[in-house]
Amino acid sequence: MKVFFNQFVYPFLFVFLSFAISAEETSSVVQIVRTSTAETVSIAEIVKESSKYDVVVLGEEHDNGDLHRFYESLFKSISDLEPTSLSLEMLEQDQQNIVNEFIKGTITESHFLSITSNWKSFKTDYLPLVSIAKEKKCNVVAANPPRRYVNVISRKGLSAYREFSDGALQYLPPAYSLEKYLTEDYKQRLTALFAGGHGANHGPVNQYLVLGQATWDQGMAESISREFYKSGKKVVHLNGRFHSDRKGGVVHRLREMGHSVLVISGFVKDREESGEFVKIADFVILTNGR
Repeated sequence: MKVFFNQFVYPFLFVFLSFAISAEETSSVVQIVRTSTAETVSIAEIVKESSKYDVVVLGEEHDNGDLHRFYESLFKSISDLEPTSLSLEMLEQDQQNIVNEFIKGTITESHFLSITSNWKSFKTDYLPLVSIAKEKKCNVVAANPPRRYVNVISRKGLSAYREFSDGALQYLPPAYSLEKYLTEDYKQRLTALFAGGHGANHGPVNQYLVLGQATWDQGMAESISREFYKSGKKVVHLNGRFHSDRKGGVVHRLREMGHSVLVISGFVKDREESGEFVKIADFVILTNGR
């Protein structure tokens, strides 16, 4: 019995303690706030809470390095606890076969990275997450509709669906769903966002831009939902925080589909008023810089 304990338990303790130290070091560079109580908590509190939900949505500012490292530790912690799939805004649905080939080890990392040209920092910011998923044999979901089709909807609205081939339509949400699940609050925030610069090349805000954003949101929500029901596993999904803050976008659509969703949002300290945290997400992750 003593020999068994030495051979089995010691290595287990070493792995467990090594990870605990790693997670603690990562969370020490951020402040984690449970917004319902405004208390500062540990990464373990998020992991514990996550067990109650179908989907955990991680909202980020895309160039925040400290937040990326924290989300890597969080994903590893959650996937250590229970079977989990990883879903990414940064990968498009027509790339799913290539993603699968990389996860299975069929193709090389360099060939996988060749499909990520729309995200210049993919190798440093998101590949570590994918690598964790690969090591743990987690599914990785290419969640977004192809941007070439979303661009057409952003320019032509719902009439764009008349032009799409059957091959294109398999990667797009049903046309009816774009406006059906578009809340007035989210629509107003999108209009303000585009008026503030994102729609600067379009003169007055083109409402088709809002439909384009709705296509991203509904497309991701359907990818997440499909993975949840197909695999039976919790889905951890990463996207830009505008897609999921304030119960809008992806989060609202997932909840309309009947999923329980834990929402996390990360940003630089003082970016938002603390009184707004409870409206933004269930947990907020505050970093010192980008």
